[in-house]
Amino acid sequence: MLDHRYHTFLTLVQTGSYTVTAEHLYISQPAVTQQIKSLEREIGVPLVRYHRPHLQITVEGQKLAQFISTIEVQSRQVMQQLRSPKVEREISFAATLSVSDFLVPQLILKLQKLGYTRIDCQTANTESALKKLDDGTSQFALIEGNFDKDNYDYQVIRQEPFIGVASVANELVNQTNLTVPELQAQSLLLREPGSGTRDIFKNFAGSLNIELTDFSQVVTVDSPTAIRELLLQNAGISFMYQSLVQSEIDAGLLAKLPLQDLQLQHELTLVWIKDSYFAEEYEHLFE
Repeated sequence: MLDHRYHTFLTLVQTGSYTVTAEHLYISQPAVTQQIKSLEREIGVPLVRYHRPHLQITVEGQKLAQFISTIEVQSRQVMQQLRSPKVEREISFAATLSVSDFLVPQLILKLQKLGYTRIDCQTANTESALKKLDDGTSQFALIEGNFDKDNYDYQVIRQEPFIGVASVANELVNQTNLTVPELQAQSLLLREPGSGTRDIFKNFAGSLNIELTDFSQVVTVDSPTAIRELLLQNAGISFMYQSLVQSEIDAGLLAKLPLQDLQLQHELTLVWIKDSYFAEEYEHLFE
């Protein structure tokens, strides 16, 4: 457990304001300033630079804030476990929408067998799922997007093919040696900004010097289910994990685009905060 100065500093980092920090903590602004200066003297490095009206957190301050956040999140989780009887085991996790259809049911079945009586699954895009880890509203996350592996501990669950897909009625599926530039006249169906699948496609297209603006039409939809339905209606093409549309491909309703440039496998990952007290428990979830 850390003393109150550390919590004050973390609140300052989160709010970016001495005044707002004081309001959140119900203390005076001079008290906030005094606590931060006391912490800097004790640690021996500057944590904040303040040039009115701008407040800047130093590199050392950012590292300390991340450490404090990790400690506070774990403290709450351990206290909750200690206070709850074993018969009332609770667990919460986040899952990105692209993996929720085919991985979350497996995971919930496993958690039920492990004896959890309250299981809370929250769906979100990759960016939001990681934020839920940081603020402690989720204990771990199932994600398919890219993330800073230096800031979290993680376990790769599997490698999943990332494919282009369209309705079997789309003439492109019958072509051979299709290239991405040949797709630009199509309507491109993509997830929202912050989604892992959108970022993966943007990075792939960028490696070919292609931007989203090069497509004749880009339709942003925050639901993989809605994108699947639009594909079935031949409303465009999309890029996603093969497992999301495998049943439709097997049924002859959708087809992989025969792209010679796209040979991607991407990691599906179980992620939790660094040095978590519960790390061993998380590591066994997908055995």
